[in-house]
Amino acid sequence: MPEVLLPDEEATEALGAALARLTPAGGTWLLNGELGAGKTTWTRGFLRGLGGDPDDVASPTYAVLHRYDHPAGRLFHLDLFRSGPTGAWSLGLEEAITATDRLVVEWAGADGPWPTAWVARLRIAPADEGRQADWTLPDQPAAP
Repeated sequence: MPEVLLPDEEATEALGAALARLTPAGGTWLLNGELGAGKTTWTRGFLRGLGGDPDDVASPTYAVLHRYDHPAGRLFHLDLFRSGPTGAWSLGLEEAITATDRLVVEWAGADGPWPTAWVARLRIAPADEGRQADWTLPDQPAAP
């Protein structure tokens, strides 16, 4: 499991951008970390890594779901803090996501009916004067 110390928001965004470039179309990231840990900051970098505008990214805590366009498709940014792990599917999300879209889920549980087989996990936690991030990538390729 890769692990890195992120001293500031710029480093958190840079990690998001780097991991976006490793994420195939149809890929899903499950993010966990306490309030203010940097999940939305990481997502800004992730969208930048896909060629989208990071200034579009806002916390989905109250809206539950945001959709951002980027050159290769769309990024769905979901927050399950209030709705629980199956709450996304009551929104009809499974009908909206296509094979070229990517999904970032904040407050994700271990289980869930994720739309593709390519599911990665990221944990961000406070550490020293920054954040500690660790992640796992799936062994299997993305579904076509």
